[in-house]
Amino acid sequence: MIKRWQTERLMRLLGLRRGVNLTGARQVGKSTLAKSVALPNMVLFTLDDALVRQAAVGDPTSFVKHETGQTLVIDEIQKAPELLEAIKIVVDNDNSRGQYLLTGSANLRFAKKVRDSLAGRLGLVRLRPFSLGELNGNPPRFLEVAFGRNFRASYAPMDKRDVIRAAFVGGYPEVQGLARPDRIDWFQTYTDELLTKDIQDVTEIRKLDALRSVAVWIFAHTAQFFVADELAAKISISKETLHNFFDALKAMYLYDSVPAWAKSDYALVGKRRKFIAADSGLVAGCLRWSEDEVYFDESKNGKLVETWVYNQLAAVGDTGTDYSIYHYRDNKKREIDFLIERIGDGALLGIEVKSGTVGKDDFKHLRWFAANLAKGRPFIGIVLYSGERTLSFGDGFYAVPLAALGA
Repeated sequence: MIKRWQTERLMRLLGLRRGVNLTGARQVGKSTLAKSVALPNMVLFTLDDALVRQAAVGDPTSFVKHETGQTLVIDEIQKAPELLEAIKIVVDNDNSRGQYLLTGSANLRFAKKVRDSLAGRLGLVRLRPFSLGELNGNPPRFLEVAFGRNFRASYAPMDKRDVIRAAFVGGYPEVQGLARPDRIDWFQTYTDELLTKDIQDVTEIRKLDALRSVAVWIFAHTAQFFVADELAAKISISKETLHNFFDALKAMYLYDSVPAWAKSDYALVGKRRKFIAADSGLVAGCLRWSEDEVYFDESKNGKLVETWVYNQLAAVGDTGTDYSIYHYRDNKKREIDFLIERIGDGALLGIEVKSGTVGKDDFKHLRWFAANLAKGRPFIGIVLYSGERTLSFGDGFYAVPLAALGA
């Protein structure tokens, strides 16, 4: 079995907090991880079972009772949000550690009928689809290595075609090893189930065709900027309804919104977030792209590979609280795909993504940022590219193979 990066964080939080909420999209392996942790006295209930769910909703107080030293694992908690009030009463009267492990495929802050998501009482662990590092059996060290400038001289060969192929597969466990037609069928079925059935656990949406159009739009514009008003007009819905759809899709972990970097909170006013799909394979599968089509289309391979890179970076970042991920864009058309800020000393790592080769002009925005906005902070600038060798471009700037993300 592939070891998940979040295993140690999950075990640590169970030893520190009264309970843990293990959350993430459907089919990323939450139940498998919950069952695999070494808990001496664990009792598991899944709310996908209709009979169990009826019992939970019918008598929440009795359902959440547990013996001393026992960990109650409740799978798909968003299907019976009534349990949260009962759990709150228990943990407010008993501060012993590791009482509950809740798994859920929706962000509880958005789920309907949830009055209290138990924030502050439960530790939070987000599980994402497999990262390249997990698939390779390596620890989540990329950001540590990058900030320390400890890159290897060379990495396993991963050319442009290899990178695009990895992005096409993505990280969902069920699609690993499937041929393209079977992957497309899996992603289509997965999305249909999510947008017609699972979404009802979060909010009551009746315009399901419009919701699907919004999801497809986000996938088609992943890692790009778009105007929400244009989308609302295109599918004939109000801006308020559109933003409700955004919230619902984000709650189901179909995309992340990456904030803009700014020197101060005041400077953030008016800065746009960048929407990025939570899995590159989901994008390629739902849009029915072919590898050759993406390989020769710079726009498509650019946003798909950038999405795949974000998926890797976010998986590393989720293993702790030491890093925050941003993007940078200004009115002079200077853009940096990702800015990683290290909590504590404020050091910055600027990352540009290239699906092909690299040249000195690819560093111009990174160099401008270092000279004008990163003054007084440690700054490293890298361009990720589809080569084998790490190349220094002087003064803390490096061309780094994309394969380093999984090394």
